[in-house]
Amino acid sequence: MLLLRREYRDGAEPPEIVLLHAEVTVRGVPAGPSRRFTRAVVPSGTPGQRVAHLPLPEPREGERILVRYRFSTVLAGEERFSPWYEMDVPSDDAIADLYRVPEEGTSNLPPAPGRGHFRLVLPLGEGERASGAFRFGFGAMRKKPSPSLCRAAIDAGYGPAPVIEAPEALSVLKNRPMPYFLYHVSADGKLRADKIACARIPFADPDGIVVSARMVWGDSAWRATNFSLMEAKGWASGSGEAASEFFAEDRAAFLEAREAALSLLPLPRVFEAFVFGPSGSGVEYCFQTVERRPDGGFAVRWWNRESGGNWFVTL
Repeated sequence: MLLLRREYRDGAEPPEIVLLHAEVTVRGVPAGPSRRFTRAVVPSGTPGQRVAHLPLPEPREGERILVRYRFSTVLAGEERFSPWYEMDVPSDDAIADLYRVPEEGTSNLPPAPGRGHFRLVLPLGEGERASGAFRFGFGAMRKKPSPSLCRAAIDAGYGPAPVIEAPEALSVLKNRPMPYFLYHVSADGKLRADKIACARIPFADPDGIVVSARMVWGDSAWRATNFSLMEAKGWASGSGEAASEFFAEDRAAFLEAREAALSLLPLPRVFEAFVFGPSGSGVEYCFQTVERRPDGGFAVRWWNRESGGNWFVTL
């Protein structure tokens, strides 16, 4: 797997959140499939600088990957978008920002068709050190645990535990991601297995004012921050689906059309998305919505617990 690093620099007024939206295709293949990603751009060790990493497929010999991307920000209820940018991989422009997750043998990193990756802090076992080299990989529940499944390598240096890209699912049954195992081996040579589970999180809209619902979620330390678009329960497939929101060329027209389609659903409306992580671990999350303003246009709103802080779910 390749990771492409993209950087965002805050202005005089730092945004409340920055997102990176990317569409990945094979250059010169007009009918080829594309992959779409939306990533949270998180603070780096440099003040005012935020970074995100996009997982890319390995290009075959003579092949170039086209990455088309833009940023969006939210500040004081307003959502703004940058122009679209393009980059070829491999290219001289990309080489300094490419990172490879080395793999041995046949890859076991790709997710199930139609699913993506999420960011995960590699779970450590009792007495396991956070530093040094780790090997990791994934296996279906029916597979026998084996170090041979740990085909990817990552170096945590002197710690903390590394953040890795994990598939949302290796397989899907009736639209629900199926659990699987994350295996890893650290310098002590011990094989450890963690069941990766998911939880379906709902967001209720009793008044029918929400046009777009999103969820920001991750570990309690927010070292691995994830962002998910939530779809309305009962939504009929077609244009205006949540997954297309950040890639619409005419955003105002998209929101108008989506609002009209949502109006056909009965109240209260419920939006849903999944969170993922090791079984028994906790996930923090909050919501962000786009709602129609009384005077026209759309505003972005954050939702947290009434008592303050984020919600929490144990997987």
